[in-house]
Amino acid sequence: MTMFRFSSSRPRRRTLLAFGMWMAALYAPLAAAQRPAPAPASTSTLPTVPTPLPSALNNGSPQEASKYYKELSGKLGLLTPTTIEAQANVKVLLNYLGYQEFSPEDIEFATPESLMAPAPGKPGTGAPVLRIGSKVSLQSDTGSFFARCRNCQSSVNNGAPDSITTHITSPNPVPFIVFEVVDAGQGKIALKADTGQFVARCLNCIIGGRFPDFVTVHAIGPIPPPFAQFTPEVLPNGKIALKADTGKYVNRCRGCSSATASDTVTINVTDPLKDTSAQWTVVTRAPGPTPAPAPRPGEILVSRFFAPKIVNFAVSAEKRQTGWRRLVRINSRPGSEANKHFVESAWILFNHFTGPDIHSPFGGSNVPTLEVKPSPWGNVTVSTPPSKKNSSVNTQVALVTRCPESTPQCQGAALNSIYWLDFGPSEKGYKLSYQLDAFFDAGSLPGDKQQAPYFVPNGCDTCHGSLRGNAVLNHLDTDHWMDRLADGDFPALARPEAPAVLFDAGKDIKSPQYAAAFDVLRRLNQEIATMQQRTNPAGFHLAATRKWLEMHQTAVAPELDLVKRSVNFFNTGHPLKKDRKPSSAPLNWTASAEDRELIGLMNKYCYRCHGAVRFDVFSKDMVADESSPILDRLDPNPTQQKILGFKMPVDRDMDPKDKQRLMELIEKLYDETH
Repeated sequence: MTMFRFSSSRPRRRTLLAFGMWMAALYAPLAAAQRPAPAPASTSTLPTVPTPLPSALNNGSPQEASKYYKELSGKLGLLTPTTIEAQANVKVLLNYLGYQEFSPEDIEFATPESLMAPAPGKPGTGAPVLRIGSKVSLQSDTGSFFARCRNCQSSVNNGAPDSITTHITSPNPVPFIVFEVVDAGQGKIALKADTGQFVARCLNCIIGGRFPDFVTVHAIGPIPPPFAQFTPEVLPNGKIALKADTGKYVNRCRGCSSATASDTVTINVTDPLKDTSAQWTVVTRAPGPTPAPAPRPGEILVSRFFAPKIVNFAVSAEKRQTGWRRLVRINSRPGSEANKHFVESAWILFNHFTGPDIHSPFGGSNVPTLEVKPSPWGNVTVSTPPSKKNSSVNTQVALVTRCPESTPQCQGAALNSIYWLDFGPSEKGYKLSYQLDAFFDAGSLPGDKQQAPYFVPNGCDTCHGSLRGNAVLNHLDTDHWMDRLADGDFPALARPEAPAVLFDAGKDIKSPQYAAAFDVLRRLNQEIATMQQRTNPAGFHLAATRKWLEMHQTAVAPELDLVKRSVNFFNTGHPLKKDRKPSSAPLNWTASAEDRELIGLMNKYCYRCHGAVRFDVFSKDMVADESSPILDRLDPNPTQQKILGFKMPVDRDMDPKDKQRLMELIEKLYDETH
């Protein structure tokens, strides 16, 4: 390949010695750009450079990851150092945070609304009386008990041999009068009989019945279908009523069929306050577990969005899979093991991919599929197990710590700002993993290999501030995600039927739905800014987050003007700044045509890494500092070309015209500033 050459005053470093000097300077910005200015430079020929930090340009190894997990366990009390690698999974993590009521599938597939704002208990709800997981008997107004009775009523084609009657008068807990209370969601419950089937409303099932709806025991499946779900209501006298999906109530009914028992059970009452036959006394046979507290407002935040950062750009655009992420931020609950060890929150990031022609990025649900099927008594709705299609291929977790100054125990613990966890594919059990397999270097790897392992903690620290022990969260740049729709990299997303970039918001920026979903992202970025301020107040990451918050303090529309999004950041103490022309203030992007062109090219080809790693392309001052190394990376000499990962960008081969123009503009910036 022919390299582009330009006349310039910039001395191009082409020897191994010069390359070593450049590498030393490249390591230094990790600290220098984010710390107070160092002491005056030495007068020696070579600049004095800080020792490279452990995570710089280091993806780590399984051995380092294993050691790290053991240290994490000892510090944070997550399992034990001897068990964490074998036993940790997302369910263990949720228990650790104090959310025993949630399964990993809930966190990955439940709608954001159901996690962030669970259905509040309505006045009169029977939840305290009918505790989920408990086993109960229901006593009717006559004193007899609600019971499963086999062949006590004739059903169409004997399709429902087990029906409910109230023929048992003894309080002894025989199996057929004891029912398990099952959570059906949205404040509803189901009653599971001793046969494993659910109590259900059965339309026109009982031969000779006076009313169409009788109560039988015939519903099957892992989750009760709607006709087996009941809303419990507590009545003023302490008894309960059970409202069916028809809006009517379960009631004792005397002489309502040709049953061997005089009292059967139907669903026919419209007002249980006026009809004692619809009033039931709960007799608890076995108490259920103590219910977990309902999530408090803001305790859980969920957002789903397009994620260009995880995409394989080494594949042509028309064949390229699209990346999506689901972020679940969960605060540790008071009294949880996480809270006791000063873990403030967990940021759980699920990674999903869709093919070019597939637009169901989060396809699947923790809700069962309901299907109408024929039965001996007519068509019935049958539930099938939940569908978990397109589950996360890898789940990343940041455990954010917060150490109050007033707590000596915490101050002495010397905690990292973030502890990293990684979990493998959801469909394989959400098990702890040493690494994220990603496409960040897809354009530079040998042969057909396009994924590389990024091990905890090194691979994580490098992208999150590169300061071991003081990593920061990166802000959610919604504007950059929107940019990617127009640059030709994702033609599938430009189609009308494609999902929205901000998946939960939709595409109408004036709708209440968009405003609500965007507000979640705003709140997340506000929390990220607080964390960055606490951890590294001099870092460019905080400057970038504050810029986003400034632009979107009230606005939800994307800001497409790249210059307006530029970051005013003075890269104090950068080792390469000594080669710059003296300046007392940061250099900022302007509205000139060349500035707009340069920041546009860097936004497309460089921002994936250099919105968080070493420098931010939206700071012109930082780009000017790095202009010489950038040119070396874009146009490496033969020796440099042999170094894996040296050529930039590492994720793809640039369009030749774009590459030439990018080099011309960077070369000009170098000449103007050096």
